[in-house]
Amino acid sequence: MVLYHGSKNIVEYPEIRKTVYNKDFYFGFYCTSFREQAERWATRFGGKGYINIYQYTADSKLNCLKFSTMTEEWLDFIVACRLGSLISMIS
Repeated sequence: MVLYHGSKNIVEYPEIRKTVYNKDFYFGFYCTSFREQAERWATRFGGKGYINIYQYTADSKLNCLKFSTMTEEWLDFIVACRLGSLISMIS
């Protein structure tokens, strides 16, 4: 699966850095399968941006949530992340 990450930097090796808790999707390295969305992310603060492209292979050892649509479960997840209470949702 091809994934895109829009950034003001070239990111050759993605890392998950635990710095800010209250993001929409909590800790993580944000990627999208939509190149256009990554382009918006790359230039959202003005100036030059980069589209980083990765080939992702699924890993069954990862704890992943996937939301195909904006459901009540998806919204509950977003709210929990913003409130910093995600740990109770995924434990």
